[in-house]
Formats: sequence, structure tokens, C-alpha cells
Amino acid sequence: MIEELEDKYPEIRVHKLEISYNATNSELFNAFIQAYNPPAVDIPAVFIGNKSLIGYEVTKEKLENEIEFCLQNECPDPLSLLRGEEGQQSLQLPILIGKALAEGINPCGIAVLIVLLASILLVKSKRRVLYVGLAFITSVFVTHLAIGLGIMEIFQRLGMPEIVRVIIIVIVIPAGIINVLDFWRDKSTLAIPDFIKPTLGKLARYASLPGAVLLGFLATIAGFPCTGPIYLTLLASIADVPSKMVFYLVVYNVFYTLPLFIILAVVYKKTSPEDVDEWRKGKRKYMKLIGGFAMLVIGTAMLFGVI
Repeated sequence: MIEELEDKYPEIRVHKLEISYNATNSELFNAFIQAYNPPAVDIPAVFIGNKSLIGYEVTKEKLENEIEFCLQNECPDPLSLLRGEEGQQSLQLPILIGKALAEGINPCGIAVLIVLLASILLVKSKRRVLYVGLAFITSVFVTHLAIGLGIMEIFQRLGMPEIVRVIIIVIVIPAGIINVLDFWRDKSTLAIPDFIKPTLGKLARYASLPGAVLLGFLATIAGFPCTGPIYLTLLASIADVPSKMVFYLVVYNVFYTLPLFIILAVVYKKTSPEDVDEWRKGKRKYMKLIGGFAMLVIGTAMLFGVI
């Protein structure tokens, strides 16, 4: 029956959980029962939107009615109800923007953009600075968005939100500690790998539109260890909000690339890339500190169930 409905409605996502021999799934089932508070407790049980179907209520006709209703109306993801409120359905934009800026103000992508702009200015072409800079930033935006969509697909296929949450906490808190320690040690542990830096440098000095697109792609992939932990926390937050997932990811990535747009505008107007790079080098350790502190705060909040 479920398989037939999955074939008929490919846009729905079904999580099948066996609870008799799996303690984690059993705990999740109990959490659903507490959240939905059905008049009886039995299996099979289906939770869709705000509705629960228990035992003999689980029929193809009733399931199809609920699916049709949720396809025509915005239904909450059942996982959001486990956290006590539909607050997950309306992730606060200030928090999202704060995370995006904390990830966007990082030395990795900024350094690559500055080298690229400096190379373009060797031929004294301000217009080319604008075109190639926009190509680079657009490539960063699209690549970072694609990474987010890919990771979200993995999260949803796993169907184990609490395990994913634990994995993210285990990544984010140590990454935050490393970044804070790097502030005191004046070094960059989480950075673009050394083996790819020469390739990025050559592409930056080539300074063509296709080169800028490829450079943005490679710089985003290579720099993910530098900023990825913050992105993962956002992805964990919106995993419960599939109806707004793309919207949140687009907004996040707009603000993630905002610092790059600002640098491009500053260089295009009057300031030289060398001056911007000098500023970046002077503030690099503070960028790491801000990013590390943000990771620690977010990771700790996730650990204690605040977010």
C-alpha cells in the first residue's frame, strides 16, 4: 500500500521505521505519540502533517486523502512537532542571516577573490573587474547552494534526524574549538588544503570569465572545511521544514556571498585589492575567532536542544 502511494505521489517523502527491534526508532515513535497525543496507541502508525492515523485507521483511502490535502495546503513536517512547536516551520530570519554572515566572513573565499581582482587590475580594466568578479561570486553562490541541496537530500534519505543531529554536533563543536584556538596560535588549521592552492592561484591570475567560474567552484569546494560546520547547522535546522527548504537556502546563500559583493564593490569603486588584502590579513585571526565562537554557540545550543 505504501509503495503504491509512493509511486503515485513521487513528490512525497516517506520514512519507514521499524520499532520492535530498534531502540532509537522506538524512542522516536514514543516522541511522536507524545507530540500528536492520539486517542489510542497501536501499530501501524502514520504521521502526516498535523494528523496521525493509528492501527485500523491506516487505510489507503485515508492516507490518500491526507496526502492530497497536504499537497494542496501547507502542512507542517511531523519532525517539527517533536521539538514542541512549529517554530521550526518559521526559522527566524535574523538567526539564518547571522549564520550566513558568520560563514561568509571567512578568510578562505575572500583571499581567492582578492587575488583574482588584483590580477584583473594589472590590465587596468575596471569593467572587467566587475564582470569577472560577478562571475566568481555567482559560481560561489551556485556551488554553495548545490552543496546544501545535496546534503539535504542525504539527510532526508537517511531518515534519522537525531543521528544526523548528533553527527553535526560532533563536527561543529570541535571545529569551533579549533578556530578559537587558532586565534591564540595565529594559524589556520581549517583552511583550503595546500595541495590545491597553486591551482587556485594559476586560475586567479588567468582572470577570464570561464576561469572565474571554475575558480569559484573549486574555491567553494576546497574551502568547505573552513566554513562548512556552520552550514551544516543550518541544514540541520531546515531539515524539518521541507516546504521552505529551498527558500531558506537561497536566502542563506545570498547573505553568505554578501561580503564578497561588498569587497567587489569597494575594489570597483576606488580601493585597490592590495589595500583590501592588507586589511584581510590584519583581521584574519578575528574572522577565525568570530567563526569559531559562532560554531561553539550554535553547537552548544543544538546539544542542549535550544535549536
